[in-house]
Amino acid sequence: MKYKRRTEDGFNLSFLDVMACGLGAVILIFILVDFNAFSDTAAPEKKKLESELAAAQDAQVQLQKSIDEINDKIAMEAGKQDASQQNQNETTQQQKKLLQDISSQLAVVADLENQLAAVASIPTPDANIAMSGTGEQNYITGMRVEGKHIGILIDKSASMMGDNLIEVLSKLALPDNKKVASAKWRRTRRVANWLLARLPPTSKVSVVAFSDTASVLGMRPVNTAGASGSLKAIAKQIGEIVPDGGTNLQDGLATMMSANPDLTDLYLITDGLPTLGEGLPLKCKNFISSKKSISSDCRQLLFLETVKRGPRGVTVNVILLPIEGDPFAPSLYWSWTNSNGGTFLSPAPEWP
Repeated sequence: MKYKRRTEDGFNLSFLDVMACGLGAVILIFILVDFNAFSDTAAPEKKKLESELAAAQDAQVQLQKSIDEINDKIAMEAGKQDASQQNQNETTQQQKKLLQDISSQLAVVADLENQLAAVASIPTPDANIAMSGTGEQNYITGMRVEGKHIGILIDKSASMMGDNLIEVLSKLALPDNKKVASAKWRRTRRVANWLLARLPPTSKVSVVAFSDTASVLGMRPVNTAGASGSLKAIAKQIGEIVPDGGTNLQDGLATMMSANPDLTDLYLITDGLPTLGEGLPLKCKNFISSKKSISSDCRQLLFLETVKRGPRGVTVNVILLPIEGDPFAPSLYWSWTNSNGGTFLSPAPEWP
């Protein structure tokens, strides 16, 4: 019996087994891949990155803080520079104003120098005084000798021997011939003779010298300016005065008014405020100490009291030969002369 060959199918069991095994292998690979994808192998790297990020953020914060501090300092420096610039501008303006003031003062000085140069060309009498002429042709700017009844009041206190206290003290123990030879006293005599030489010939003149006390000079209390003998006698007595003692301006004024009650014009030659007189307040009176010194404030009060007790209706002119340490004398004497229409003069050392 003949057997028929059975038709074979291409997909038999063995092939299916192979395909199943392959599919299982693929599934296993997917499982392994998915498992590794969700595994924690990236955690350390993440932590490292997070740590670096935190450190970078801290560094950024610190850097921003430093930047803020630098900006604050820049702002402060800018403020200081603005203030400095403002101060510099103000200083520049002040310097400009000062330069303008100096220029104005230099112009005034130049004008005065021109006037003095013109005056210097006119001959000036010496200590022997020239008695000829009208007495009006030679005068320093602003200072004329005029009036119907003229009084010349000469300060002969010890301070008239020097320009400062040390110089005065060094001359107190000198003999009289050395005292009268001191430069300041010789200048005082020249100023007095300068006034005598320029008296109007029709005027009357009285001359008083004062220190602790006062005395009238000349042959009589009131002298005629046109009488050369009378003026020469006064000039001779001025040359014999020895400076000494304090400064009692009250006594000098009282003696002058007693010598010539009709006084119209007064010419005072002095170097500072008075040191003696009546009317001082108790705070200026030293009942305990024997010191003869007087403070600057008390000298000012004494001067005001002296002016209050002084003559009325008299034109007062002052020639101040200042001594160091009496800073208020110029302003007070100027106020006194200005109040009655007189002239205040503090001349250069080489005048007259």
